Amino acid sequence: MLPSAACFFKLLRFQRQKLSACLFWLLGAGLLLVSFIGLRLSEFFSYEYLVAEMPLLGLVLFLFVCGCGFLGLRYILLRLPDHHASRHASFAVIAGIFLIGIGARGLLLLSEPVLEDDYQRYLWDGGVLAAGLNPYKYSPLQVLKGDAPPRYLMLRSDAYPIVERINHPDLRTIYPPGAEAAFAGAHYLSPWSLSGWRGVIVALEIATFFILLAILNHLGRGVHWVSLYWWNPLVIKEMVNSAHMEAVLVPLLMGGVLLVLKRRMAGASLLFSFAASVKFWPALLLPLVWRQMGGRPFALLLSLIMALLIGAVTIWPYLTSGLNQSSGLVAYAQGWKTNSLIFPLIEMMVSNCLLLFDGAAYAPLAARGLVAGGVLLVAAWFTIKPGTNERELLAQVFVLVLLIFLFSPAQFPWYFLWVAPFMVIYPLASLCLLVPMMSFYYFGFYLMVHDLAEQWRFPVTALSWFLPLALLIFEMKRFKERRFAQG
Repeated sequence: MLPSAACFFKLLRFQRQKLSACLFWLLGAGLLLVSFIGLRLSEFFSYEYLVAEMPLLGLVLFLFVCGCGFLGLRYILLRLPDHHASRHASFAVIAGIFLIGIGARGLLLLSEPVLEDDYQRYLWDGGVLAAGLNPYKYSPLQVLKGDAPPRYLMLRSDAYPIVERINHPDLRTIYPPGAEAAFAGAHYLSPWSLSGWRGVIVALEIATFFILLAILNHLGRGVHWVSLYWWNPLVIKEMVNSAHMEAVLVPLLMGGVLLVLKRRMAGASLLFSFAASVKFWPALLLPLVWRQMGGRPFALLLSLIMALLIGAVTIWPYLTSGLNQSSGLVAYAQGWKTNSLIFPLIEMMVSNCLLLFDGAAYAPLAARGLVAGGVLLVAAWFTIKPGTNERELLAQVFVLVLLIFLFSPAQFPWYFLWVAPFMVIYPLASLCLLVPMMSFYYFGFYLMVHDLAEQWRFPVTALSWFLPLALLIFEMKRFKERRFAQG
C-alpha cells in the first residue's frame, strides 16, 4: 500500500510539472500573439488621431490583461520541472525563451508608439550632437522660432516634423551625456529614424538578456527565471513600443551587479559611473562598491578618479549651458510629479506642518529634500554597515534601487524598468503585481480628455498602488536575501 501511494504521488507530481512546462511555453506563444495584437492596436494611436479619438479604455484593458498573464508566468515558474529549473538547462530551453522574447520585440519594431513621444526629443538631441552642436544650449522652441544659430536652423528642416512634436519644447534637454551619446550613435546608424533608435534598444536588450543569464548562473538559479524580464509585457511595451532610453541604463546597471557578484569592484564602480551618466541616481550605488575596496587602496583611488572624471563630464554641460528655468533638469527637480502615491502623501504632510509657519508654498521643495535625504541616509547606512558577502551586497543594491523608484515624485511605467531586471533574482509577488497595475497610468489620458483628471487622477493612482504596496510591506517584513538569491 505504501509503495503504491508513493508511486501515485510521484506520478501526480510529474503530471503537474509536465502541465506547468506546457503552460510555460503556451504563455510564451501567447506573448507573440499579444505582440501582434499590440501591433495592430497601435495603429489607432498615430498622429493622425486626436487623443479623444483613440481607444484609451481598450488600451488599459489590454495592458491589464497582459499584466495578469504575467502573474500567471510567475506562478508557473515556481512549479516548473527540474530540467527547466536547472542552471544546466539545455540550449533548446534558453534558445526557446530568447526567440519568443526577441520575436515579440521584433513585432513591435513596426508599431506606432502608444501615447508616448519622448523619443522625438531623443531623435532631435541625437541629430544635434551628431552634427557637432550642443543639445543643452537651445530649446526646441528657440529653434522653431529662429532664436538659435544658423546651424541649428538647418537641422530644423532636416528633422521635420520631429522638432515640432517634442513635448515641453520650451525646456532644454534634461538627458545626461551618457544618454545623449546613445542618441547620437543611433543617429549615425540611421538619421532621424525611430527604427534606428529601436534597433539600438533591441541590441541593448539582448545584452541585458545575456547579463541576466550570467547573474542567474552565478547564483545557481534556473535560467527559466530570465523570462520574468524577457517576457515581461511592461518591459517590452516601454522599451520597444514606447522606445524609452532606460534601455541604455539597464545593461550598465545589471552589468555592474554582475561584477559585484564576481567581486570585481573596480569594474562595477566603472559601470555604475557610466550608468550615472545616463540617469543620475545610480551614483548612490557607488559608495556601496567603494566600501568593499578598503583593502585595495590603489584600485579604490583609481575608481574614485574615474568616477569623478565621468561625473565632471556628466555635470559640465548643464553648468556651462545654465541652470535656469529653461533647463529641463531644473524643471524636473522642482516640480515634476505624476503617477506617484507615496510622494504626494509626504508632500501633503510636509505642507500641513509648514502651514504652522506660513510656509506651505515651500512644501514641494521641502518634500523633495526630505525624500532625497531619506534615500541618502539609507545609502549611507548600507555603506557604514556593508554586506558581509556578495549576496548581502546584492540585496542592499536591490533595496536601494527599489526605494529610489518607490519614493520618486514621478513614477512613470518606464521607471519600473529600473526594478524589473531584479525580479529575476527577487521574484516578489508585489513587484509582479505592479505589472498589470501600471496600466492605470494610461487611464489618466482618458480622464484628461473627459476633464475628469482633477477629481479622479489621484484616486485612480491610489487604487493602482495600494494593493502592490501593501503586499510589498508584508513581503519586505519577511525579506531574507538568501530566500530568493540562493536558488
